[in-house]
Amino acid sequence: MIKAAVFDMDGTILNTIGDLTDSLNYALVETGHKGGHSEETVKLCFGWAMRLDMIKAIAMAKGFSAKDLELAGNTIPVEDIPATEEEIDELMDVFTSYYGTHNQIKTKPYSGIPEVIRTLRKKGIRCAVASNKDDEHVQSLSKNLFPGLFDISIGRNPEMAIKPDPEMILSIARHLGIKAKEIVYIGDSEVDIMTGKKGGFPSISVAWGFRTGEFLKNHGAERIAFSPDELIEMILSL
Repeated sequence: MIKAAVFDMDGTILNTIGDLTDSLNYALVETGHKGGHSEETVKLCFGWAMRLDMIKAIAMAKGFSAKDLELAGNTIPVEDIPATEEEIDELMDVFTSYYGTHNQIKTKPYSGIPEVIRTLRKKGIRCAVASNKDDEHVQSLSKNLFPGLFDISIGRNPEMAIKPDPEMILSIARHLGIKAKEIVYIGDSEVDIMTGKKGGFPSISVAWGFRTGEFLKNHGAERIAFSPDELIEMILSL
């Protein structure tokens, strides 16, 4: 029986792509790269760790196709992406600083998601967040946009390995006093699929975020929800 639902943040419970796109385009221009990239293309840069996200952003600015951006860091090795350490560090510094003060302008919960969380809580299922975003941003967004809805939220911090390492989710299980197999993990990317497989807990992919249903299926998703109502049904059936 499932006792807790752990959610990824970007592309799963929060539509953050507007603020991410604006911040990334700003940072790219400030660091001498081509800006003006669309939300649909920027989506393909995010989902892994911040450093790889920035490497993919540089690849995007240098003309990588959408198809290659999807594969960058996966079947296309990071070392094959044309980005210097200086470029990566500079872009990451500018992006992180700007996004830190511009991450709640366009960002909002996906329609129906707060209701999903409330429904689960009413049924005795505890809810949490595990994200590769900086922990400071995760805490602020959880508190301001989902007040009182999560038992615990964890973001990227020096003390914990990031996804696809399952440690974030396993630490939440320990915090809640439950077993890993009693957790379901919900996310929108290939990273989230890998996290569930590595951790040995069930996972559900959502098709309204940064990756399409077809992409998720091709990357091994066992369960794909196409609407919040469907997500509730899937969680309660586990």
